[in-house]
Amino acid sequence: MIAADNIFGLLAILLTLSALAAALEGTAFGKRISGVGLILIAAIAASHFGIIPRSAPVYGAIWSYLVPLAIALFLIKADLIKVFREGGRVLIAFLAGMAGTAVGAVIAALFLDLGPDEAKLAGVFSATYTGGSLNFVAVAEAVRLDNASELAAALAIDNILGVGFIIMMNLAAAWALLHRAFPWRVESIWGEPDTAEGAQPEPLQLANLLTSLAVAAVVVAVSEWLARALGLANYSLLFITTLMAAVATFGRRFAAKLRGEDIVAMIFMYLFFAIIGAGADINAMLNAAPGLFVMVAVIFVTHLVFLVAAGALFKLNYAELVVASLACVAGPPIAAAIAIVLKWRNLVAPGVLTGILGYVLGNFVGVGIFTLLGGASS
Repeated sequence: MIAADNIFGLLAILLTLSALAAALEGTAFGKRISGVGLILIAAIAASHFGIIPRSAPVYGAIWSYLVPLAIALFLIKADLIKVFREGGRVLIAFLAGMAGTAVGAVIAALFLDLGPDEAKLAGVFSATYTGGSLNFVAVAEAVRLDNASELAAALAIDNILGVGFIIMMNLAAAWALLHRAFPWRVESIWGEPDTAEGAQPEPLQLANLLTSLAVAAVVVAVSEWLARALGLANYSLLFITTLMAAVATFGRRFAAKLRGEDIVAMIFMYLFFAIIGAGADINAMLNAAPGLFVMVAVIFVTHLVFLVAAGALFKLNYAELVVASLACVAGPPIAAAIAIVLKWRNLVAPGVLTGILGYVLGNFVGVGIFTLLGGASS
């Protein structure tokens, strides 16, 4: 195994997996799974065969530094008015998915016997699948889910099934059936192309790339400072999204001259998905209580049922449903990352905004479900 403190060794493996995934994405097989799916599967295999560790300092650095930069880079050409107009449709899907998550948690708790901590587990899972793992930790503490074995099992299931859900939704984004069932306004997801149709793209220039990185870094730095100053450090992505969208809107002529920022963003995001796959612990999940599997499965099914119903009722397209679902179940970084990799430019900011709304609402949903089911923290 490559040691957790071997930064360059781990980077070599992660970049190699990313390069292979990007190369295979152009094949017939790769198009069905996509680059994201390929890199998740490859990273899971690499960690379980002992090639790379499940956790390492460099993983934290990628999460903390490259993901915010990637999101900022991809928002350089975002049109604020268009973003919020399209974001309303993603918000509808998100709220429907959130309702499905809550209903699924209640149904699972009513029909399963998970012991005395059943209400706590229902609250924790409903919270984590409303906004992401940040809510898992917060609600677990709020309802005092302090049984070490149960907490470890719940974390393991949340981790591996969450990665599985990301892979499934990534695959679903390419399903022709989904495209035919939810085609409405799909042209709105791509954003404005960098070059006119038929025109030769301008060659990438070092000054262009460095300018894009500099703008992104400045926005991230200011956003992080503002978030900390206001006591909202966990919501820095909201500041990054808002500031960069404002820069892109008011400086649209300047932004239009930049090239290649999306390529850099995708490199960062491929590394991000590699560390997500590396951290998935299948063995711990298999040793967990089977009832927890069923609870999560029920939550996922009702979440998707509500999401599909909202899509049909409000004529939402498949991309909006995928981004909203991932914002709800996996959180804003994943939702934005999928939108970036699939080049759904106009859905990056809505994915972040609705995902951060999930951070806010998730804790209330989790504690609310816990209370509804008769739970009382002690």
